[in-house]
Amino acid sequence: MKVKPNKRLLDLKRRLTPFCGVVVFVAVVLVTHLSWKMFFHTGIENQEHEETVIKEKAWRWLGVGEINRENKDSRHISFLNKDVTTFFVPWAEKTAVASFWVVDVICMQHLFLTDYVVISNGEKMVSRTLLSYDKSNGSAINIIWGCTGVKQLYIFFFVILFSRGIWWKRFIYFLAGCLALLLFNVIRISSVVLFAELYPGSFDLLHNCVFKYLFYGLIFLLWVLWEEKFSRNNLVKE
Repeated sequence: MKVKPNKRLLDLKRRLTPFCGVVVFVAVVLVTHLSWKMFFHTGIENQEHEETVIKEKAWRWLGVGEINRENKDSRHISFLNKDVTTFFVPWAEKTAVASFWVVDVICMQHLFLTDYVVISNGEKMVSRTLLSYDKSNGSAINIIWGCTGVKQLYIFFFVILFSRGIWWKRFIYFLAGCLALLLFNVIRISSVVLFAELYPGSFDLLHNCVFKYLFYGLIFLLWVLWEEKFSRNNLVKE
């Protein structure tokens, strides 16, 4: 007995349906990650002399103008050439305080929270974002805008925006997810600080690889939880 082509297509569609959501999730994460890289420019990029040819062409096309390649302050971040550093610095300071509290108070590992000072455009700028075990030797971890977790919140927002479900329930879940992501971010930084003291050579591995991908893994788990646990309960009501 031959299977009709329509039946084969329906069967193939049925088999692929569970993967459609994952494909959409990956696409949203990639697009939001690339859009962040495209619209924002940082002092870290200026320090490392990263190639920004595509970004610069896009900014010119949008009428934004030339990229500021002079500001090498690690805290510097601009959105389409609009300096938004002052928005991120207080957030970084609060993140540093929370991480200091976890390491110093909860883990009882004596830590110092000190000022990060830089001269930018002839102006002295100070932010209380340095975490160090010993103020005298100058070795410290500086909490900058990239340590705030705001990029991950930005990605998570669009992940939930393009998910199924009633809008106000998605909004409430987004807020709850933000709390989980911010809490994980503090745990992430605190863990890096603790391991950096015990195993100094582990900083790059933990900071650039392990916890970076765990962060995105948490976003994926939050999305799965929404799709499997919450969204299916209210699809009929939409």
